[in-house]
Amino acid sequence: MQKRLFVSVHEAWLRLLFSSFAVNDREWAEKLYDYSEIIYRHLRFIETIYVAKNIEYSYERPAIELNFKTEGEAALFCDEALERVEKQLSDNGDPLAKRMLNDLGFIRSTLKREFERSEKITAFDKSLTLDGYELEKSSLDALVMFLFEESYKEYELIVIYSYAGTVVEDKRLSEIFQILIDESKFHLKSFARMMAKMGILAVPRMVTQEIYKFESLKKFLEDGIEEEKGAKEQCRALAEAVDNEELQNFFNFINFQEDYHITLMQEALERIE
Repeated sequence: MQKRLFVSVHEAWLRLLFSSFAVNDREWAEKLYDYSEIIYRHLRFIETIYVAKNIEYSYERPAIELNFKTEGEAALFCDEALERVEKQLSDNGDPLAKRMLNDLGFIRSTLKREFERSEKITAFDKSLTLDGYELEKSSLDALVMFLFEESYKEYELIVIYSYAGTVVEDKRLSEIFQILIDESKFHLKSFARMMAKMGILAVPRMVTQEIYKFESLKKFLEDGIEEEKGAKEQCRALAEAVDNEELQNFFNFINFQEDYHITLMQEALERIE
């Protein structure tokens, strides 16, 4: 039951998150995104308890297919996942369970009011157009490959840093991992919204325990710094490959943000050496 609850909350978070990227109504999208953040915090609360009590859990979860056609169907898609979580929680007087059930009840009540929304979803139509930009095939191919690879990478980093921030005991290290989570969420949001505009939005593949669990924190940080350096190179290469000034500026912006990530991970490394 406990392991299944963690998986169910993880899936609910991703359903809400990617539905927020898929819908065209920006006010509705931001509301869904805010709800996804609430469910993500539920996930972290549960994880903290499980680590403290040495309860087995895993970030591995089933594949999530996005195939709704209207914003009303998106609301139903999210509600189905929240209903599963609700059924697995017991109101046994525990303050956290009570709070989570209250959150779920409120979010589900707002989702149910949106079931009849008829606005069409275009996030999966494979239009491969982006804000009217006319990109040459080589630029378009490079952009599509980058978005799929990096949306997975940012999701992977959220999982990795979430786990790391929970299991380390040093307060500053936890703060660093939380900053890195917030940065990765921003990047994922940016890339996923571009994917939605191009009609290629998809939930990234699952992250396995072999990736996010580490035996040596030192090696984990060293490997992370090298990965961030690789991400910088990918952003630089894409900025050169995409023949559009606005997109070039955006990917150069992402490139220079990676410097901040590297500095934070170097600080974390220095704390344990």
